[in-house]
Amino acid sequence: MINLIIACLALTCNREMLDPDPNALPSFSADTITFDTVFTSIGSATLSFKVYNRSNRPLIINSIELAGGEASFFHLNIDGEALPYISNVEVAPDDSLFVFIAVTIDPNNSNNPVVIRDSIVFNTRGKLQDIKLMAFGQDIHLIDGQIIHNTVWENDKPYLIYNSMAVDTGHTLTIQAGTQIFFHRNSSLIVWGTLLVDGTAEEPVIFQNDRLEEFYRIIPGQWGTIYIDPISRGNRINHAVISNAIAGIQIGYPSDYLIPELEISNSKIFNVSFAGIYAFGAEINCYNTVIANSAGPAVALLRGGDYRFHHCTIINNGVPGASRSMPAVVLSNTFKNSESDVSGDLLRAEFSNSIIYGSYPHEIQLIHNQTDLFNFRFSHCILKAVQDSLSDISGNFASVKFNEDPSFVNDSNRYHLDYSLDTLSPAKNSGDVQLLITYPYLEEDITGSFRNSDGMPDLGAYERKED
Repeated sequence: MINLIIACLALTCNREMLDPDPNALPSFSADTITFDTVFTSIGSATLSFKVYNRSNRPLIINSIELAGGEASFFHLNIDGEALPYISNVEVAPDDSLFVFIAVTIDPNNSNNPVVIRDSIVFNTRGKLQDIKLMAFGQDIHLIDGQIIHNTVWENDKPYLIYNSMAVDTGHTLTIQAGTQIFFHRNSSLIVWGTLLVDGTAEEPVIFQNDRLEEFYRIIPGQWGTIYIDPISRGNRINHAVISNAIAGIQIGYPSDYLIPELEISNSKIFNVSFAGIYAFGAEINCYNTVIANSAGPAVALLRGGDYRFHHCTIINNGVPGASRSMPAVVLSNTFKNSESDVSGDLLRAEFSNSIIYGSYPHEIQLIHNQTDLFNFRFSHCILKAVQDSLSDISGNFASVKFNEDPSFVNDSNRYHLDYSLDTLSPAKNSGDVQLLITYPYLEEDITGSFRNSDGMPDLGAYERKED
């Protein structure tokens, strides 16, 4: 009889433990879910939060629903069910469930960002709780795999490139100041014709990835490249920012001996998963430009060509998630891989009044096939290099400061550098004045400040501004 009573008590206790707790309410890992800029008609990334049952008994949530119902811009997925409403959701004792949210904003023909709000309402025995949802939407020009002819991209709303795009032969794409171009994964801008980027110091043209969540802000390799084909001529990029690509700019092709042309000035190329500038037998005039941080070379000038880099800051301290594989600058009159074994004359590779530095002890690589021309010169530069390895070609270096830290502003955080010079930088007043006389367009730095105000230009893209 005693054993029977004990068994009954145990059964009653177990039933109570299996019954829902009449006083328990869910708790949440967040009270607000915020999406950064979402492009109209293009779905967002999926975000999530957790719903917890802190009780030691089951929790029954009578309903979970979007306050906006089926008209909401947001979409829910709860325990594998994609519905705006779900009822009688059970959460086991001391357990949790995930709620996933995405958002798609319909085109609204507005050039200004819009704010979309909704909430997820939890009803537990008539007690209501909610998680607020907020997304910032932006109307866009969607360019999806198109080949475009003569056109001007105005700074009215962003351009989003899906499945790459091309500028046709004999046609010109002009991009006005302040325009933002976003690239979806692996998408590129291909130039067979001509690209003219007309940014300003106040309103640069931005080339960037389309994932805008904070996590992706410094992740390289999120889109392809600006590819300038060997048949392309007369390209000009002024005041542009190119970030988070696989290669910032690829110009030329290993097996094609036509000579593509590019002038790039007052620009920044940074945080790429391979190379900042990747050139094959090209003609490039680059000045007042920062090329920083890549997994491969910051600048690779291969299979010859004709190159001038004046007042440039070329820095390579690597990128998140990848090991560095090559020095900051690679010069070669040959190129060999599994598909190509080609060579060409390096007519000129001139680096003047520039900074070449990074985390390697030797930040230049010289590859000479001993057959084709191999002409290069570093003049009035800071250069990170092992000097003994350069002794046989010392005549190619003039007024070079070897292995002196250029000392940038806020250089403790490489992801927030603007690469302007600290007050004690050895780059100050170390430039060649004659270079500014020869090329008067160098009298202003990347910000528009005059270099010759004190008679001695600084090295790199930035002239030091003293307080």
